[in-house]
Amino acid sequence: MVYVCDVDVSQMPSEQRIAGLRIRSALVQILTEIGERNRSSVEIDRYQESLWQERKNTAAKALSDARNNRDMLLFKGYSKQKYESELAKITVTIHDLEKKLDLVSKEPPIIAEKARLVLHKDTANGTFAPEPKSGDRRKFCQDRGIDLLITSSLRELYGRWVLSYGIYRSVDDTVLYFDTVAFAPEELASIVPNLASALYQGLSGSPTGAIKIIAQPESAEIVVDETVVGRGTTPVLEGPPGSLSVYVTKSGYYPASFSLDRMPNTVSTARISLSPLALHSFEITSPLSDPLTLYIDGLYRGEAPLSLEIPQGRYTLQVVKGSGNNEIQSIPLVLKTQDGALVIPDQYLQSPDEKPVEKARKQFYGAFGRFWIALPMAFLLNGIATTYINAINYGGSQNLMDQATKLYYSSQAAWVLTGVFLGESLYRLGSYVYIANRGSSPVVEPKTK
Repeated sequence: MVYVCDVDVSQMPSEQRIAGLRIRSALVQILTEIGERNRSSVEIDRYQESLWQERKNTAAKALSDARNNRDMLLFKGYSKQKYESELAKITVTIHDLEKKLDLVSKEPPIIAEKARLVLHKDTANGTFAPEPKSGDRRKFCQDRGIDLLITSSLRELYGRWVLSYGIYRSVDDTVLYFDTVAFAPEELASIVPNLASALYQGLSGSPTGAIKIIAQPESAEIVVDETVVGRGTTPVLEGPPGSLSVYVTKSGYYPASFSLDRMPNTVSTARISLSPLALHSFEITSPLSDPLTLYIDGLYRGEAPLSLEIPQGRYTLQVVKGSGNNEIQSIPLVLKTQDGALVIPDQYLQSPDEKPVEKARKQFYGAFGRFWIALPMAFLLNGIATTYINAINYGGSQNLMDQATKLYYSSQAAWVLTGVFLGESLYRLGSYVYIANRGSSPVVEPKTK
């Protein structure tokens, strides 16, 4: 049973204490990935001695209680026949317990060399107690049934962070592992793999492995298990054995992804060379006399006419004419690259008052609003008319006939109007969807000269 104490960040500035949560989460994640551990010979001896003594104490106590019960028979006032019957029973029990104690004393328990690593229920449920004082650690573990205790603390020293962490074993009141590492705050992500490696080796008793990745070009970014570990060439990444997911990327190159096995006592090296994307050269022009400002994927690229050379692919092209109150933006265009020339048609540049999608949307909202105003009015008039009609039919109030007739026809007119507004709403909705799709980003591509 393993328990993770809360990270002691009492010596950290208040605005930096959130880093303790990241370290604590990393510790829990590391432990969940370690399925079992190898017990050392010293640990096996300690567990055997402890369990053996516990069994002998249990058997001896049971025998002592049975003998006390036998001695107390004389004081229970039994008849002679009852006394002899109870004495015979308890004598047999005492004889069996004596044999059991003798057997337990001669046969020490067998302790398995491999043990499953199980998180304490508090750790698994996200409850973390502060680290106990050194003199209270054993009692802390015994009260909770903990075998291994993970402790850690984080403090600041001259602009750097100092992380101390250790593994305490309760069966023999021993610190199995303790280490301290200093690093810059921005290096926290790179410290986590080293932490995983140290805890794995300290807890499992098994050797770790290591990997190294060499990529071309040298500025290619390397990501291992969703964590950026370097560019070009990584340091030796030590950690628990297992399969790792590697992703290498660089702007202007095809990305590469693969799996790399980290083997025990081995440094596995992978070499990868990214293939450059095909570059397309083209020119963007416009028949308009006004200058056009061009944005590709949200980044300013210049004014037309503009010559570009970018990797093959699809990009978002935004064209802007004018500036300030006179600025006119195109709808977003999908630029499909190829060699040649691209002429921006004037039809893609709309003046501020030429926005059919926005106009269609407002028309739909207006019709829908009118429908929801007419609908409750129709229900209200229908309810009042029904009340008047019931008063005439069941109460004989013939003097209400004129009002009832007017209200009835008014409610029918309200229902007709509601139906008209519903039909308008459906029509406006269809128009809105059609215009929005018609005005969605068209694909433009250069034409070969």
